[in-house]
Amino acid sequence: MNTTSLKSFAPKVRLLLQEAITRKLDYVLSADTADLRARAAQVQSLRKQAERDRTGLLERVAYTWFNRFAALRFLDAKGWHPFAARVLTPATPEETQPELLKLTRNGSLPAELASCTDPVRLNQLLDGLLPSADPQGEVYRHLVLAACHAYHKLLPHLFAKIDDETELLLPDDLLTEHSVVQGFRTEISDEDCATVEVLGWLYQFYISDKKDAVMARKSAVPTEDIPAVTQLFTPHWIVRYLVENSLGRLWLLNRPGSGLRQHMPYYIEGEAETDSLRIEKPEDIRVIDPAVGSGHMLTYAFDLLALIYEEEGYAPSEIPALILRHNLHGVDICPRAAQLAELALVFKAREKSRRFLQPGNLVRPRILAMQDVVFEEAELTDYITALDLGDLFNKPVLELLKQFEQATTLGALIQPCLDEKGITALRAAIEVKDLSGQLFLSKTHEKVLRVLKQAEALAQRYHVAVANPPYMGSGGMNTHLKNFVNYTYTAGKADLYSAFMLQNLRLCSRGGAIGMITIPNWMFIESFRNLRGFVLSECQLTSLIYNGRGVWGGDFGSCAFIIVNQPNEEQAGHFRKLFVKPGEIQSNEEIEKNFKDVGKFPVFNASSRDFASISGSPIAFWISNQIRDLFRGPLMRSRYASKEGVGTRNDNVFMRLIWEVNERDIGIGSRWVLTDKAGDFRRWYGGILFVMDWENDGFRIKNYKNADGSLRSRPQNIAYLFREGVTWGKVGVGIPSFRWRPQGMAFNDAAPTSFGPHLPHLLAALNSSLVRYLLTIKGGTLNITTGVIDDLPLLSDGPELPTGRIGELSGVSIAIARADWDNFETSWDFRDLPLLRPELKAATLEASWSHWEAHCTAAIRRMQELETENNRL
Repeated sequence: MNTTSLKSFAPKVRLLLQEAITRKLDYVLSADTADLRARAAQVQSLRKQAERDRTGLLERVAYTWFNRFAALRFLDAKGWHPFAARVLTPATPEETQPELLKLTRNGSLPAELASCTDPVRLNQLLDGLLPSADPQGEVYRHLVLAACHAYHKLLPHLFAKIDDETELLLPDDLLTEHSVVQGFRTEISDEDCATVEVLGWLYQFYISDKKDAVMARKSAVPTEDIPAVTQLFTPHWIVRYLVENSLGRLWLLNRPGSGLRQHMPYYIEGEAETDSLRIEKPEDIRVIDPAVGSGHMLTYAFDLLALIYEEEGYAPSEIPALILRHNLHGVDICPRAAQLAELALVFKAREKSRRFLQPGNLVRPRILAMQDVVFEEAELTDYITALDLGDLFNKPVLELLKQFEQATTLGALIQPCLDEKGITALRAAIEVKDLSGQLFLSKTHEKVLRVLKQAEALAQRYHVAVANPPYMGSGGMNTHLKNFVNYTYTAGKADLYSAFMLQNLRLCSRGGAIGMITIPNWMFIESFRNLRGFVLSECQLTSLIYNGRGVWGGDFGSCAFIIVNQPNEEQAGHFRKLFVKPGEIQSNEEIEKNFKDVGKFPVFNASSRDFASISGSPIAFWISNQIRDLFRGPLMRSRYASKEGVGTRNDNVFMRLIWEVNERDIGIGSRWVLTDKAGDFRRWYGGILFVMDWENDGFRIKNYKNADGSLRSRPQNIAYLFREGVTWGKVGVGIPSFRWRPQGMAFNDAAPTSFGPHLPHLLAALNSSLVRYLLTIKGGTLNITTGVIDDLPLLSDGPELPTGRIGELSGVSIAIARADWDNFETSWDFRDLPLLRPELKAATLEASWSHWEAHCTAAIRRMQELETENNRL
């Protein structure tokens, strides 16, 4: 598959579609033709939608037609059209006209399409008997619509009903090289359509520009933009790892002699287990993807389930329908993604059965696009009274009906207040109610059933939950979503993906398994401490691959893992680290190759008890028992206070570079005070380049407020300002650097600082290679927070360390680093140019430079010697 071509094509066609549909909308709303007058209801509907949300309407219609064209192009490539003619592309590479148009021009319109269009009108247009500016283009447009109408019976959610208003907005030009369809012909090859994976890549690339635009706003994401921001397409090898080690593992535990193992190259062999979830027959297995996207997880689960059914002796022609009817379930907040997921599973079924796309044979996949359902109080009262539902609609039921008012925001995170049995019984009781003569209640009835359908999907218990969940930190959540996650998923409130981890475990039966790919920060950092505690105490982490960066390009890293919803503190899980250097970016192909190279990237074994032995329970599976023992001794927090400094929340207003302010105005008691803001990599000393407005004890910063009157700044840890300390840069993914900061300087929240006794010893320990290694265990390659430092082992003193020698090394290192920093005029303590000093100045500039170069070389060599000795100690 040529993903490079798809990556450039999809965003480009999105813009073309929106531009073409905008022109068509303007025409439809302004023109007065017999055809439009005949569709007055649809035109009026479009007018109301455009007045309410024109941008949303254009995006929605463009997305719908993109999905339809993608589906038709895939069907062209596969040759699966029931009417046996390509719709978008020519029959052979040598021809230029779409095959369906060519057949129609030759008088061979497929019989299956004749009832979906007006053959007489098409022939009159081609024969010049009806006026038309572009008769061939008009005929072809009708043929594309006819194909869509024919598919409505098979795929009603992708190909909407006849006379739907989206039909009116189909662009007129579908034939020329400038048309919105041309790219589907020229930039997507038949080879690209070899698997349904192409639909997922098209979806990912189509929304990429929208995602970038929303992210650039750096504000809470509105509901309608959440899908674009939170969805990433999962590479196929990771999908295989997740499904094989969850669904495949479940089957092998129930059928130890199964031959399925030979079809699962990404399966990680585990220890023998006896206490596993029992499965009697393939139809019993229930798999859900609660953030289904374009359906990639479920399409591979389909492949594995097909092998399971075949192994059990089921007839091949029956298997696709059985899988879609019993096994696979998907939920998403984006209707367009749900369309593609449904389509992908239908195509999977068609691969297995030639008859699947024929009328009467298709089974609709269980893919649910969440919808907001809101009831007016009087509306429900009338409905309950008219249908005599007072006994059924008790307080829990009424609460359930309100749980889906924000369904397109909360999605599969909703936890129905009734269990599956109660919801199923309620739905059965309501479905039999007679609505004859009660037509005014039909919409309310549909809404009630919609709630019950959505609630039933989220109240069921599944054997396997697999997902690439949405990613969004709390700062990107809108108010309703943030409050809901904080209350419902307290241990996972830091991100949407961590909330989905908890929800997936809730959706699974005891002993069931979840397989997920996520950002790896939950493995280490403080804000996920409670989440790790829950996973390790209530579940079992059976395998995990730590991918490093590059699965999604220049990402923040990822990990994929399997968690069994059943505790087992003793049994070891199996773990892989697929990178060497922290922060390095590898291609997705390189990471997959690393997975297969067990010799270079070996398997580590660790249990929940091993992880829990370290404060905060980081998932540091690669460390030795010696390192674990370090964490059993005193921790940094027992001797040092690590604090974040002042958060101005507007550094452009409250901070300046030191040379931007008059020297007379700098100093304690003046308006500006020297302030540490971390800066670039520098060990031992340096980086003081800023001053902060601290006039009248920081009055302006302490009173910097939001428009609503709430305090915007964070004037925290004021008592620690101007004290001597050891500081570092909070943010970064490279090698950390710790520095001594003398008394008399302030610090902001980007330069957290530790305070306490024996600071030279502390600095020496923190700048050692040992602590650099320990920081990888505590997530310090992401952000070095005060919590990360607090949880480090205390290494700065003790009878086993020659502390006098360490203090001496630290002092000399600080002196060398300080002299080097002060050699440049950006330093506050700069005095003169080194080249002009008596010990370096010579008769010529060349000779002076040579002396300076030798001096610097000697200093660098000396620092290397000191740091090497410090690491040894």
